Amino acid sequence: MYAIVMAGGSGTRFWPLSRHHRPKQMLALFGDQSMIAQTVGRLAPLVTPESAVVVTAAHLVEGVLHDVVGLPARNVLAEPAGRNTAPCIALATRIIAQRAAAAGQPDPVIGVFAADHHIADPQAFREAIAQAGRVAQSTDAIVTLGIEPTRAETGYGYIQMGADDGESRQVVQFVEKPDQARAQKYLDGGDHLWNAGLFFYRASVMQAELERQLPNVAATIASIVDGDAEGFDDRLQALFPSVQSVSIDYGVMEGAGNVRVVPARCGWNDVGHFGALQGLLETDDAGNVRVGDQIVQNTRDSVIINDVDGHLVAVVGARDLVVVHTDGATLVIPRTIVQDVRHVVAELREKGRQDVL
Repeated sequence: MYAIVMAGGSGTRFWPLSRHHRPKQMLALFGDQSMIAQTVGRLAPLVTPESAVVVTAAHLVEGVLHDVVGLPARNVLAEPAGRNTAPCIALATRIIAQRAAAAGQPDPVIGVFAADHHIADPQAFREAIAQAGRVAQSTDAIVTLGIEPTRAETGYGYIQMGADDGESRQVVQFVEKPDQARAQKYLDGGDHLWNAGLFFYRASVMQAELERQLPNVAATIASIVDGDAEGFDDRLQALFPSVQSVSIDYGVMEGAGNVRVVPARCGWNDVGHFGALQGLLETDDAGNVRVGDQIVQNTRDSVIINDVDGHLVAVVGARDLVVVHTDGATLVIPRTIVQDVRHVVAELREKGRQDVL
């Protein structure tokens, strides 16, 4: 199997820990390795670094190569502009298909992964990946990995399952983020999975869907990839920024003719904001996540991160609070509205505060 690892996100909901040159996927939130290094590492032995292609922003290429040991430089694709997930996947898929064909492996199976997800059970994850790869290899389907829900979550999209063929389930429809009542109904009904945005397919299947549903995207990507190798970088810089910005979910998956899903239970979490760390990192007896040098008194259910050596953070009498102290910026926000951090980032951009972005 080949892998596309999408690593171009800016991680604004993890500001100020996440910055322009060190976004969320390059943070070591869970151990000593960055999230992108853990993402590529947990794919072995199904995917080796030589078979993984990372798509990222140009200013992150050096950091990616530093973090992911064994990743060849030619396997890091630098997008000259962010154009959402469909062009990203189209570009990497066509490049992988060409390289695989040159190596005597026509029509390879490709998996698409995000660089910033947390997986509590890597072995169960690999088993689900292998199963999805088998379905993709033996059918003309695009296969997605659906996560068996453990709660009535309103922050995720859902996948409604249909007929079961023993290896996978038919996808009836993709469902947008529901309200609380519908989320509870999905959980109780047992025929909905969380949509984790993980896809598996043979290269020819995805390329056919791109040509059918996003012909302009497919044509532009073909113009970039199919020319002489020496001119690839120039064509990428000239043509990629003009590609339609569209997500793979909206542009391809919702209209694809044959979509299957493999249910998985592997402790998946997209780590969407600081509040998610409470279920993933060790907490003290009062339910606090505590990282770095700090004193915490009479405080419960809070996330306190001190990222500055030689500096002490003290939190007293807090409830449901997020406190993040970094070099140059400190965030204090109620845990219930922690996703609103993105509004701070937007204001900083408007004010041209590149020193703290």
